[in-house]
Amino acid sequence: MKIRLLQPEDSQGLQLLIKNYRDSQNSRDVNLEYLQNLHLETQDIPENSLDDRADNHSFVYVAVLDQEVVGFGVLAIEDVNRHKVAEKFQEKIRAKIWGRIEHLYCYPKYQRRGVGIQIYRTIATQASDLNLEYLYAEADVTTRAFFKSRGFVIKKEWRLQSEIDIQTRDGQIQDVQIEAKQVNHNQTKDIQIKYLMEKYLGKPRQFVVAAFYHFTPLPDYQELRPKLQNLCDRYQLKGTILLAPEGINSTIAGSRQGINTLLKYLRLDSRFQGLEVKESFCEVLPFQKMLVRLKKEIVTLGVPGIDPIQEVGIYVEPQDWNQLIADPNVVVIDTRNSYEVEFGTFKGAIDPNLKSFREFPDYVAENLQPQPQQKVAMFCTGGIRCEKASAYLLSQGFTEVYHLKGGILKYLEETPPEESLWEGECFVFDDRITY
Repeated sequence: MKIRLLQPEDSQGLQLLIKNYRDSQNSRDVNLEYLQNLHLETQDIPENSLDDRADNHSFVYVAVLDQEVVGFGVLAIEDVNRHKVAEKFQEKIRAKIWGRIEHLYCYPKYQRRGVGIQIYRTIATQASDLNLEYLYAEADVTTRAFFKSRGFVIKKEWRLQSEIDIQTRDGQIQDVQIEAKQVNHNQTKDIQIKYLMEKYLGKPRQFVVAAFYHFTPLPDYQELRPKLQNLCDRYQLKGTILLAPEGINSTIAGSRQGINTLLKYLRLDSRFQGLEVKESFCEVLPFQKMLVRLKKEIVTLGVPGIDPIQEVGIYVEPQDWNQLIADPNVVVIDTRNSYEVEFGTFKGAIDPNLKSFREFPDYVAENLQPQPQQKVAMFCTGGIRCEKASAYLLSQGFTEVYHLKGGILKYLEETPPEESLWEGECFVFDDRITY
């Protein structure tokens, strides 16, 4: 797949794409004439001369796969004093000349194949090459996570009333389009939440995101709570730590010093010496609070007596996972919730359509039966859910149960893209998306 500036031969394909875009759920008023009339040549914008320009300038990028236009995005260079979005949120826009992502769309069948990500990367690179300090985008509840995972922060939130029914005196109904704050709630048919999102393109500050869990007996888990809370508060760490009699489960973010101090403190306890940590980095803290919570389970299955400490399935290293799931005799199950699966999954994996992990035992009872020589392989985001799920299947009489060690995140980290059997993106619970 190639990402390139719009060429004359792309016009017909782009027209078909725009029609699909216009008819989609998150449609905007966009047409081919609008895009074709944009200035496209990058060389028309000399570097370091943006402040002297009086006209808008936009870059239309298309994603082309097998000579088909499958996605497009628009980077608009805007003057803060003239653009309609800037007028509405003028106090929130920091720069005089800034970049705005006007559109970013691809055919739904390509949304799990990284098309949008690659278009965005091209747009972000162009914005950086033009020495723009800030990049803005309008987002809805669906696309907010996409932009937040790429360093955008929410600067403004507003609600739009897209269509309401108003009863006139003569009994006729008419449709209007106005802002939701002006609407009587009894008349509201469809309120859309929109966000103005901002990304600073200068030198970023990096935060460490640490995810870890460990099954180990913690009879004193209640006593650990204030100690961990005080330590995290002292180093301004943000996130959540779950403590239960069966162990610890956490995702936290903060400075390198703060994360290292917490992990060192935990590992001084012999019960946490085997703690494995997955780290990633981000430019914006993904959490706003630090919570240390006491739970009955660190991952809630809701079935008493399931103990991964005593019995668990066979761990499969990321480098061995492809070979296992390629076996046609292996049943591959995604143990995550359905909204997570929508972002991406392994090719050929079964989606149990879970609303929560508590539903997994019901799914097993209704769809799986232990059979001689049957192999079941399971996976989840970081490994904790499939670890407990494997313990549950063993308790139900299954004998060959496998699960991906370290979960999807470890697999994506260690597997070369050209060898990966993963399709799409991986949702994580802090509005980031890894891929």
